[in-house]
Amino acid sequence: MRRFPLHAYATCAVLLIGCQSADPITAVAPAPPPPSGQSLSLEISGPSQIDAKGSFSWEAFAFGGSGAYQYEWIVTSSAGAFIAGGTQRELSLLVTDNNDFLVTLTVSSGGQERVESLEVRNCIGGCAGSF
Repeated sequence: MRRFPLHAYATCAVLLIGCQSADPITAVAPAPPPPSGQSLSLEISGPSQIDAKGSFSWEAFAFGGSGAYQYEWIVTSSAGAFIAGGTQRELSLLVTDNNDFLVTLTVSSGGQERVESLEVRNCIGGCAGSF
């Protein structure tokens, strides 16, 4: 009888053909579909008061949803007149007058839509008025 040294290794494979189980095979229910995306939420980051003329930016932070985010910014005066808009994650605006305005952001993702607004108080000429 031939003996193998302790450091030798052997590999075996067993192929079973035609085996039957005494227990019938139970059908496994399919996995449930993955949950739809989490609830969409968003925040606007940027100044809520402006004290000097210049360029200012607001940035969208979206969470949840499913798929890519679509952005729509609308800036209106305190009287409701359109000032500016955009479709990127960030909005930049050159502010030269002293009118208050409203920054409104709509974000869509996977069939969900959320709207957030930020009142911006413009104090370039002083803050006597209110929004």
